[in-house]
Amino acid sequence: MPSQKLIRCELRRRGSKHAGSPRYIPLEIFGLWEYMMDKRHGFEVSNPRASLWLDMEDSPESAYNENQYERVTEVTAFVYSGRDEMFTRCCRYFPSIELEKLKPIFLSHYEDTAARLQTHVRERQGIWLMREVAAT
Repeated sequence: MPSQKLIRCELRRRGSKHAGSPRYIPLEIFGLWEYMMDKRHGFEVSNPRASLWLDMEDSPESAYNENQYERVTEVTAFVYSGRDEMFTRCCRYFPSIELEKLKPIFLSHYEDTAARLQTHVRERQGIWLMREVAAT
């Protein structure tokens, strides 16, 4: 069963009184992503928690109760880079319930102005497993 280590965190505009919205970021890029959200985009990142995202292909949700996971969709865009003359894989994870709102924002970062090659997009349904927070 394919899996990915993800950090779940809350994201909100700096100084906002509203609750943050959840984001799921691959562990290996979380530090850079957090820095960019803070310094470049003016967001606050809070409550980071690591766990696993599991592909739904093997029905992993049947092994867990509803309150033990959150539904998260993986969106992969295969984007052509004219500079490198090859495709690059860009993969992000979104709360499934917010997919239709967040997916266009993600894809807007990779629009091909020359429109030479069509960006291929793939979606995979999955779950992010909730882990108990360790007592300190």
